[in-house]
Amino acid sequence: MTRGILRIVPILILIGLSLSLRTELFAEPETVIAKIGEMAITQRDLDNYLERYAQLRKEKPYSPEEKKRLLDSLIKGLLITMEAEKEKMDQKPELKSKLLIYRSDLLIQEYVNTKIQPLVKVTDEEVDEKLKEHPNLVPKETLQLKEILVKSEKEAETIYEELKKGGDFSKIATEKSIAQSKIHGGTMRPLSKGQLSQALEEAAFNLKKEEFSKPIKTDNGYYLLYLVDRKERSPEEIKRLEDTIKGKIKQIETSRKTHEIIENKIEEIKKTAKIEVYPDRIQ
Repeated sequence: MTRGILRIVPILILIGLSLSLRTELFAEPETVIAKIGEMAITQRDLDNYLERYAQLRKEKPYSPEEKKRLLDSLIKGLLITMEAEKEKMDQKPELKSKLLIYRSDLLIQEYVNTKIQPLVKVTDEEVDEKLKEHPNLVPKETLQLKEILVKSEKEAETIYEELKKGGDFSKIATEKSIAQSKIHGGTMRPLSKGQLSQALEEAAFNLKKEEFSKPIKTDNGYYLLYLVDRKERSPEEIKRLEDTIKGKIKQIETSRKTHEIIENKIEEIKKTAKIEVYPDRIQ
């Protein structure tokens, strides 16, 4: 019981705030589904309470019985809330501060949703332009590579000479490489441009099929690469990948523009707000 109550405390605080502000916020009458004394609990309150568990349910609708059970849970929590208020616990400085933060978070989200988000526009042309600036986001081909990684240049040169004499790349990788891929004979997962360091990428994409590279110096040691195969993506694969990347670009640009508008709004408010900060008092 105690754990259940503790889990619903944050949402009860927010519902409590909405109950106290109802006459200010809503002009239209609400559907009352329960009462505790003179305090009405509306369908909106229950919906807000149910929303807390929406992600866990993966959009599975609530049955009428579940709604009744959760309404009962909401009432129980509010009864404890009312008892706490009778004891004036909501007047404790530390709790008043937390209530202020909860209320602030709620209002910030509402302000962003209703005032900022409608101003944010990301066009298809902007997304296409970003994609043109970063063509590697939609690679047209993938490479199947094998690798050998060793610590010293001398050891790398010795292996290179051994490979030139016909040495088996996979066998040498298993025996001498310090990369995790050694357990698979040096085989790496399929890679495309933008997934390797610049030095490795230049060497890898200049290899011909079944050709190995000279030793490549990196911060991790010395690599030798072997190109097993080069696979061109089909037009259908490229289109699917492009659509996915465009969606991500739009999300990033939306977030960036939202942040930019918020920061500009804050700077505008600061011009008329009287703000005093006392750094020496911070503990």
